[in-house]
Amino acid sequence: MAAVRASVAARRLTRRFLSSFFSSPSAGSASASRTLLGHFHHPTSTARPVLVRSASAPVFQPLSAGSPRLSLDFLSADAATSEFSLFDSHVGLLLLLKATDAGPRFLVCDPVSRRHALLPSLPAAAFSDGEFLSAALLSRAAGSGLEFRAVCLTVQADRLRLWLAWSGDGEVSWLGLPPSRDFRVKWPLSWSEKRCVRAAGSLYWHISNNDSVLALDPNTLRLSYLRAPAVIWDDLGFPNYRIGETPGDGRLCFAALDSQVLRLCARGAGGDDGWVLEREVSLVEEFDALTNLPMACPWLGNIDPGRTGKVFIRTFGHGHFSYDMDTGKLDRLTTDDGQEYGHPIFAYFSAPDGGSS
Repeated sequence: MAAVRASVAARRLTRRFLSSFFSSPSAGSASASRTLLGHFHHPTSTARPVLVRSASAPVFQPLSAGSPRLSLDFLSADAATSEFSLFDSHVGLLLLLKATDAGPRFLVCDPVSRRHALLPSLPAAAFSDGEFLSAALLSRAAGSGLEFRAVCLTVQADRLRLWLAWSGDGEVSWLGLPPSRDFRVKWPLSWSEKRCVRAAGSLYWHISNNDSVLALDPNTLRLSYLRAPAVIWDDLGFPNYRIGETPGDGRLCFAALDSQVLRLCARGAGGDDGWVLEREVSLVEEFDALTNLPMACPWLGNIDPGRTGKVFIRTFGHGHFSYDMDTGKLDRLTTDDGQEYGHPIFAYFSAPDGGSS
């Protein structure tokens, strides 16, 4: 009987959580009103092994001379340095993560208003028989200051479990949903990328050596798999593909870089499940003109979540690059002090209501 009452209570709280989510601006309206201000990342040296996480503090790269000069210097010393790392960016907020022996700790902050909140530790049940997979911001109430919704994903055996967090009246609470019944984890957790990609209204996680990505619908909290289009996957074997949005209309798209040939395909404009190959271009000449980069080194980092029409390209020991698919220009991503942009690079937009205060 106690288990039944707990299940009913969980369903009621979940409905409350989803109801509060729907009261926030929708993904479409947010996209229409938000403004790209720049990108956050952890800068790193080009001499550093590319797969080793940088210990540097997060920095902000303004999009233009007119963009605000933001920083996280308002956070406590451990959060503003290497203790916390960037984990997600959404609706004018940043989600930062600190790994501890007892599980991850999360901090949410607004770099514009300089408000921040340290989330309480997840319940012990989250890690007593489960492993941390990921976390993400879901929504923010318009004009609320720092009222937000977030989700943490853990895995128990082959079942995913969602832990929901929401803030209100200066407090943050966690709600654990039952492990998924109709969705199974079909890959080793070590293959999963911890940070999500936000595209076309859903959240996605890339899985190494896999032809599908993990998807979460933030409106219904439904989990599913989305297979990469055949034009990206089938004839390339196991390419490094990435998911994102087309810059003009925000359609879901996939891109792959193999043998320095960049392919990008997007969901059909009619909204069906068909995929259309929109770009296929060789970058050999671009790399030859810019550097003595060995042919086998580049791989795709991400499609710019800022919808600038660029993709980010990573290399072993040769730096980090951006390629503009409209102009064909390849640029080295370096900071003013000679370091390079770290991976991942988080696009930072203004809040959906046009501000963050």
